[in-house]
Amino acid sequence: MRKLFLLMIALSFVIILNAQPWQVQMQQVSGNSKVKTLRLKPEMRLEIGRLLNDNDTLKEYNYYNGIFLGGTADSIRIRLNEVKINSVFTNGIKHQSTIPVKYFTSEALRDSGFMSFALPEIDYLKFRPAKKNEFGGFVEPTIYLSLLTLFLSPIISYNFKEGELNAERYKYWALGSTLVLASCITAIITINAIHGPDTFRFKAGWPGTHIKQWRFINQPDIR
Repeated sequence: MRKLFLLMIALSFVIILNAQPWQVQMQQVSGNSKVKTLRLKPEMRLEIGRLLNDNDTLKEYNYYNGIFLGGTADSIRIRLNEVKINSVFTNGIKHQSTIPVKYFTSEALRDSGFMSFALPEIDYLKFRPAKKNEFGGFVEPTIYLSLLTLFLSPIISYNFKEGELNAERYKYWALGSTLVLASCITAIITINAIHGPDTFRFKAGWPGTHIKQWRFINQPDIR
């Protein structure tokens, strides 16, 4: 049992260490002007919002949902999954449509599905907190290893020389992997209930939210 746990822990730490965070500094525009470091890790799920049109009759904005791949000093890159297109008219009519990436006609996405955003072009950003993602990076591979161990328990416990299943050994492996699996699932449910997504607004009046406004430090204002 000790070897099994050590193997799970070792593999989980390898997965965690392979993901190096990208970071950039932000300053709060509304309130006390505090500075915060935004950290994103590869494979984190992001939702990026951009306001495309805002006039007396129509407000148009898109949400780009995807997986964070990496970033530079002035941009981030994602693997896009879908685009949510929103239109809000001043007469109260609203329209929303969701477009899978394979049907999104942007020239930049026709081949790879990758999309880059300059930081000053980001008006809204939502993602899971880094601690939650680090926890998931440890627990998820542990769950997979527990399921694999549970599946292989009859083979591990089979005495091929005598042609029968060693019941004590099977109970040892199956019970151990089941306990680990149950603990991981309970932990995921708990952490999801405690830590919600982090949400940042970078443009005044972003639709549907009253959260405080931020800006990326040392980035040109192109709005």
